Amino acid sequence: MNPAWIVCVKQVPREPVFKRSAGFLQMDRERTEGVLNPDDRVALEKALQIRREHGGRVVAVSMGPPAAEAALRETLAAGADEAVLLSDPAFAGADTLATAHTLAAGIRRIPGWRLVLCGSRSLDSDTGQVGPQLAEFLDLPMATRVVKIELRKGEVLVERLLDGFRERLAMDMPALLTVRGDGQNLGALSLRALEDSFESRTVTRWGLKDLDLDPACVGWEGSPTRAKEYALWQRHRSGEKLEAKTAEAVERILSVLADRNVLG
Repeated sequence: MNPAWIVCVKQVPREPVFKRSAGFLQMDRERTEGVLNPDDRVALEKALQIRREHGGRVVAVSMGPPAAEAALRETLAAGADEAVLLSDPAFAGADTLATAHTLAAGIRRIPGWRLVLCGSRSLDSDTGQVGPQLAEFLDLPMATRVVKIELRKGEVLVERLLDGFRERLAMDMPALLTVRGDGQNLGALSLRALEDSFESRTVTRWGLKDLDLDPACVGWEGSPTRAKEYALWQRHRSGEKLEAKTAEAVERILSVLADRNVLG
């Protein structure tokens, strides 16, 4: 069977907009422009590279509202062979667990899949949880923060970055990898390819009934996580210039670090 290289992609908001529902905050995706998640773009490029070297087909899968189809059209324009959108009102408000549960059901319907690639993180929530949770639902070996992928005789050899070290692993396939964004991108897409992706390519849609899922396990109802508040993370830097002899400067630096609990 022609192997399928699955890429899970997400449409993320260019600017986050929230709405309050039942006392909790949810992302309001209908009021902001959506873009393809940067790390998922890298995962897609890795999948396209695997296809160039080993054949098969690249299938992009996303869960989201109907507007998320635009992100899948972009994957088709970039070279993906197929695109599947998991979309249903019942899927709205899903946390990472419910999202992974839905994605797993969709992937199981795709014949011949051998490898699942996800971005390491998403631009909006930045939890990094969907990939590992998806691996658990699919009962797959997994490696995270992968920067290099090589296939060899039923195995996938990967290199990943972990705590400043490079770690090399070998796993049997099928397997799941989360891919670390490394500045790589798909490059500029041609207008002809984008037009073709909208005019002559098909995005398959599957809903709750197609996936035979329990409504209590998906979307808001199937999400044990509730977000009460969101805050935009900001990095603040400050500097202090010391004009002193070396010994005095060292003492001053140690004192500042101790005051800020850097030294333990």
